[in-house]
Amino acid sequence: MSKEIIYNPELRERLMNGINHVARAVATTYGSVGPAVMIQHRTDGIMPVFTRDGATVAKAMILSDRIADLGGRMLRDVAGTMSRQVGDGTTTTIVLAQALAQGCLKSVAVGFHPMQLKKGLDVALAVVDNHLQAQAVTGATAEWVEKIATVASKNEANAGKLLAQALAELGPDRELTFQLGNGREDSLAIVDGVHYEQGYLSPYFVTDKTRNEAVLEQPYILLYDREINDLMSLIPILEQVKEQGRPLLVIADDVVDKALTGLLLNHIRGIFKVVAVKPPGFGDKRIERLKDLALLTGGQAILETHGISSPLEQLTLAHLGQAQKAIITESSTTLIGAAGDQTAVTQLAETLRQEAGIILAKKPGEGSATGNQHDFDELQERLAALSGKTGVFSVGGTTDFEIKERMIRIENAYLSAKAALAEGVVPGAGVALFRCKELLDQAIAENAGQQQGFFIMRMTLAAPLMKIVQNAGLNSEAVINQLDAKNNAYATLDTETLCYGDFLEIGIMDPVKIIRLALRNAVSAVGTLITSETMVMNVPDLSIMAGYSPEWAAATREDPRS
Repeated sequence: MSKEIIYNPELRERLMNGINHVARAVATTYGSVGPAVMIQHRTDGIMPVFTRDGATVAKAMILSDRIADLGGRMLRDVAGTMSRQVGDGTTTTIVLAQALAQGCLKSVAVGFHPMQLKKGLDVALAVVDNHLQAQAVTGATAEWVEKIATVASKNEANAGKLLAQALAELGPDRELTFQLGNGREDSLAIVDGVHYEQGYLSPYFVTDKTRNEAVLEQPYILLYDREINDLMSLIPILEQVKEQGRPLLVIADDVVDKALTGLLLNHIRGIFKVVAVKPPGFGDKRIERLKDLALLTGGQAILETHGISSPLEQLTLAHLGQAQKAIITESSTTLIGAAGDQTAVTQLAETLRQEAGIILAKKPGEGSATGNQHDFDELQERLAALSGKTGVFSVGGTTDFEIKERMIRIENAYLSAKAALAEGVVPGAGVALFRCKELLDQAIAENAGQQQGFFIMRMTLAAPLMKIVQNAGLNSEAVINQLDAKNNAYATLDTETLCYGDFLEIGIMDPVKIIRLALRNAVSAVGTLITSETMVMNVPDLSIMAGYSPEWAAATREDPRS
């Protein structure tokens, strides 16, 4: 395949064009009063998507210029990284990345060395990062959590109240899942549930492509401690489950080769609704975790030793566990409403507590200190699973489009509240980053290139506040003058009520963890961008697409070439 080689300055100009296109669309949604973006559905005749979530807007944008699209993809990727780390702050990351890219590319164009600019940015980042952590107000109260959740959900007071209730009852370590509600009002249900960090074995198991989740209603659960490599061994139990009109969740050491391929084909074609995942735990501890899951779900663990050794062909429905719902993502599995015997679960939990007490009572020198700690941690994890609870937040609304748009916002608000509990809060609306500019005025660089990196960072730190103020229809100079007149490092602005005051009093807060990671990810992405001088790309062979129209195929579900 022939190659196309693009050199600077053309390369940087086209990449920056893509960055600006994506960032301009995403930044429209920024702030508590930021408007929505309408995205055309890929299938003709279906209503467009309305969203105020920056990551959703970024993912929807594919530019016709391949080089510009790579610039846009840089923003999509950095937003995706932010979403995986904390689940929120994607728009902040994109706004910061655009400001950094604009400043850096202009500086490179007038002769500053990219490596020195990058070093200056890294030093400035460390200064800002340390200051934000030092200024954070920790020990968040229930009232703070509710205010953070309310503001992050675009000022939906009832949603903020329910999210604060969920955090109070579940704590930051237990799982809260979100689903489409059946009414106009939001609702929260706290149920017995199990959550562990293992996801589906293939993305083709996904049933909800919008959220990248596989959701099974009223599933049977097969627990197996060995590898499954032959689909035929599962056919008898699959047929029994299908007769009940219910799906099957296979929790096995692994599902490989023809077994995995067969499950995927039957799942995609709708013959069997089935999802395969791995069990929690590792090594010898995995057997105990499987037994715990069996107890929680009312099933039996099919083990090579210490239990049932019947082959899979001889299984019946009596061997399977059950739950009200299973939600499987790329990295986790949640079982809601497990149908196990709660008395037996309570007895096992008490036994595990006694074992943990014995380990804690050991005197120094009795056994390996590292081994004792490992065994204690394992017991604590099993106890957390046995006594775990799971929350289900049903998002209400008038139409499906409204509910889907609200669900994204409310989930992001919940993640913001969790981040606030982790590292504390600082003044919101971009004010905390804006006030960090003064620190860089006092910083001394090694050379002119690094000093320019400091200057670019100073300009970038003002970008979030300026964009939020712009979306609110306010004058930026007037806002800055009002903030300076307060003579209070913790003063900020509520753009909806136009109220200035202490951020704790007016409830406009940003979680430190989110804004720290947003700035860090933006610096990392732009540092890679400015140090790239040449790009080598494949030249696509367009002859194979002759007569094919993606728009026609999406609208009619047909290939016009046929």
